[in-house]
Amino acid sequence: MAKDCSLQRLLAVIRGVLRDETHLPPALLTGVLRELTAARKHRTESERLVESLTPREREVLRCMVAGLGRKAVAERLFLSPHTVRTHMQNVLGKLGVHSTLAAVALARRAGVGPAEHPLGDVVERGGQLAQ
Repeated sequence: MAKDCSLQRLLAVIRGVLRDETHLPPALLTGVLRELTAARKHRTESERLVESLTPREREVLRCMVAGLGRKAVAERLFLSPHTVRTHMQNVLGKLGVHSTLAAVALARRAGVGPAEHPLGDVVERGGQLAQ
């Protein structure tokens, strides 16, 4: 609120906030809407790219999001490390990125979560299992 707004306007905004409404000054509204629209467009593009993956490539991507390395992914999915490498290369290519980190960032924007670990809360860290 501007310092020079009327008492009546200030009370109206306060009452609105008490009703869980949000007050945005008109000068800020355009910028906020632009950012929300851009974020949605970016997420939609990420979702479209992830949807272009095969089911197996999506499984590999979820393992990548979980922070698993090639060997751990191979063990988790009962594949050879060479097959996992091929899937990872295909994932990077289809997503249009050049690194695992970029693939994971894109996947997270698309709402992809990490693969569930079959042992529950046991998490892999640095190639070893830790509780």
